[in-house]
This record gives sequence, C-alpha cells and structure tokens, in this order.
Amino acid sequence: MVDYQSMGRRMKMKRRSKHLSQQEVASMVDISSSFYGNIERGMRIPSIDTLVQIANALDVGTDYLLFDSLKAASRQHTPQEMRLLARYLRAQMAELAVDDPEEEPEEED
Repeated sequence: MVDYQSMGRRMKMKRRSKHLSQQEVASMVDISSSFYGNIERGMRIPSIDTLVQIANALDVGTDYLLFDSLKAASRQHTPQEMRLLARYLRAQMAELAVDDPEEEPEEED
C-alpha cells in the first residue's frame, strides 16, 4: 500500500526547500491548488501521470516521493555475480593511471 501522507510530507518538504507555493506547483502541473494541497495532506490520490508531473516540477524522482511505500531490496548477490563484479572492478582499476603513492609530485617553478 502507498503511504500517501508520507508522500505528501515529502512533497511539502521538497516544495518548501525550492521556495515554491502550493499554487506555483499546482500551476506547473496544471491542477488546482486545492487538489494539490489535498495531495500534500494525503487526502487525495494523484494519478500516475500527475505524480510524475509533480516529481518533475519538484526535480525529484517518483521513488523519492514513494520512498516509505517501496519495499527495500535485501537480496544477496550470488557467488557468480560477485566474481563478475570483482572482474569488472579489476578491469576498471587497470584502466586507471594510478600514480605510485610513494612517488612525490613534481613541484612547478
């Protein structure tokens, strides 16, 4: 289930951090300010399209707004995934030109 009150609190917090009024966000999303205010209070449920528009207006992802409603992934990686990750990281490190930490940097005159 979606925690609409928590979502509304996040919207309000982000809106205030951007120094926007409810009316300004509502205008950006093309909804009434009373509807937007009710969404912030968790009294009304926005459509998916409206939720995406609100997220865009506030410069956040929908996952930020829905955070308390999302189930956290707690899956462990398989040994094969760990080997692939290790191989990838070794290849990435080999591509980096890492200076010898014992070598002192040259001073410019």
